[in-house]
Amino acid sequence: MEGYYGDAYWMFLPGEPGRHLQKRLFGWIRHRQVRLIVIYTLSIAVGISAAFVLREVSLALTTHMILPKQKIAAVSFLSGNDRQLRELIESAEGAEEVQTQIQGGDGWVLVQAMQGKRAVVHTMIDAGMTRRKAEDLKLAKQGVKLVFSRPKDGLAQKQPFSTSMRWQPAFIAETNDDKVSHVVTLDQGLFVGNPVMPVF
Repeated sequence: MEGYYGDAYWMFLPGEPGRHLQKRLFGWIRHRQVRLIVIYTLSIAVGISAAFVLREVSLALTTHMILPKQKIAAVSFLSGNDRQLRELIESAEGAEEVQTQIQGGDGWVLVQAMQGKRAVVHTMIDAGMTRRKAEDLKLAKQGVKLVFSRPKDGLAQKQPFSTSMRWQPAFIAETNDDKVSHVVTLDQGLFVGNPVMPVF
């Protein structure tokens, strides 16, 4: 590239700041391979630490709650506050179709509140459903959708938002005027890709 474009080719950043930073911070390590191993190890550690910090920050900035008596953890991607999320969950709990779906399980249930079918499609794809199958779900394009998920391992853990918790979508409840109008049961065989999904 340099031979073809000459001085006009600047790589990614002009002046090679990465090389200068490497020399400034790790120039004291004389052996090149050792220096590269140290840089790689530190990069991995910093990257993982930053990911955990960003996860905590995003969770803190997102409306979420834990209802320990009902063993329900809820996350809202809507513009409402905690009170509105609680009212939405309580309304859904009162629906007979939702009660039928929840009965029989002794573990936690995760409820994700989102707006429109498009958000549900992305959630299903993240959980391992193909785009085509997700788009074929019988859901209205507009309106609030509640995605109910169960722990993949079936274990009841004390902290549903922990990094070790993995969720599998079980059914979707559509709401109309803050009341459940339609429930779609999800065939677990449709999740052919990544079999589990984290909350964030």
